[in-house]
Amino acid sequence: MPKRLSVCLLILALSITGCLRSSGLIYTPPALEEGWAVTLKLSGGIAGLKRNIHVKSDGSYVVVDERSGKQFTGALSKDDLAELESLLSALHVQALNNPSACADCFEYDLEIETGGKKMVIHTDDITLGDSGAGTLVQFLRKKMDAALQ
Repeated sequence: MPKRLSVCLLILALSITGCLRSSGLIYTPPALEEGWAVTLKLSGGIAGLKRNIHVKSDGSYVVVDERSGKQFTGALSKDDLAELESLLSALHVQALNNPSACADCFEYDLEIETGGKKMVIHTDDITLGDSGAGTLVQFLRKKMDAALQ
């Protein structure tokens, strides 16, 4: 029986891995122009979080926790703003073939607005690593979590 269970688990793991393959398409956001903005919306997880951070090109940001009603405003340091601009400029998003079916994962909606154009990226904990947006999401999430502590 344990051998049969091992084979079933191996097949399941290979099936899930196959769902995460990328389509090979890579997208880059439009070049940053004056007045750009980026928004990260975080939702889901076991606790059912619903939070977002909106950062403008001048470094000002607003963080909102919709479940608790908390809101925080602040400004990025010059170094943090430069790092964010660098992450945005270097972003290469990998299009994924299929969305994952992760029940308790966090979902991330990333919106980048510049020059009248908007790029929207949707990913979750499983697909984040393959999406190409992981470093940017981690940077914004770190700022969001710090503001809400």
